[in-house]
Amino acid sequence: MLENLRSFAQPYGGDLFLLLIALAVVSLAALVGIRKRLPIEQLRRVIRIAALVALLGSVFAMQVGSAYYAIAGVLLVWGVLVGIIFGREIGTKR
Repeated sequence: MLENLRSFAQPYGGDLFLLLIALAVVSLAALVGIRKRLPIEQLRRVIRIAALVALLGSVFAMQVGSAYYAIAGVLLVWGVLVGIIFGREIGTKR
């Protein structure tokens, strides 16, 4: 099964693409788990940091070459999801 995933991900950046997807899923799960306990200011800070990581990571991935555009897309989608989830949490805490 792992070889099937690796062969699927090869045109999109290979093992780095799979690692980044796994990291994005795990970090989203962790952030969703702790979002209720964070104050509003901390939620805003997490949104800013996620946006910074997503934008800088996607710019660097696009600079490396066209094979890494999928990695840039994963980073941008991760940043948008973090922003939406935490933005809604800020809205419910007000």
